[in-house]
Amino acid sequence: MLASCGPATEPRGGNDRVTAIFAQGFTGPIIDGSGKGIGSVIGRPGDQGLIVAFEVSGLSPGPHGIHLHAVGRCDPPDFASSGLHWNPSGHKHGTDNPLGPHDGDWDNLDIGTDGRGSSNRLIPRWHGRIPESGLSMVIHANKDDEVTDPSGNSGARIACAVVIPPVR
Repeated sequence: MLASCGPATEPRGGNDRVTAIFAQGFTGPIIDGSGKGIGSVIGRPGDQGLIVAFEVSGLSPGPHGIHLHAVGRCDPPDFASSGLHWNPSGHKHGTDNPLGPHDGDWDNLDIGTDGRGSSNRLIPRWHGRIPESGLSMVIHANKDDEVTDPSGNSGARIACAVVIPPVR
C-alpha cells in the first residue's frame, strides 16, 4: 500500500499549515457519536506523504468503510460537519468503480471480534489540493462496497478524527 511512486514533492495544500503537518505530523483522538474517545490517530511524515496510523476499540466486528472527508471537523453525534468525501479530482466513489475512486477513498477497516482495529494509511504528497477547511477521517457503520456513489453503501458515520485542521 505504501509503494514508491516517484520522488517526494511538496504537498499541494497551498499553505504553510498543510506543509507543516506533512513535515511534522500530528496526533489526535478518534471519537464516537457520543463524543467519547475510542482511539487515536497519529500522522507521521514519510517519503511518500503523510502516513496516518490509527487504532480504535469498541466497534462492531467486521469490515467498516473508512474515508477522508473534505472538512476538518468532527461534531457528534452524526459527524455531518465533516462534509462529503474528499474528492478534488471529481471522480465517482470506489476503487472498483470504473469512474472512481474519490481522493478520500480508503480500503475497508477490519475490526476483530474484540472490537479493535488498526491500520496505516497514506495521504500522498502529490494528492489533490487539501482544502482550507481541513480533512477528517470518518469510520462508517458498514462495509464499503467499493463501487456505489457517493459512499459505497457504508452506512452511518460512527467515528471521526480530524487529520488536518481547518485554517483559523
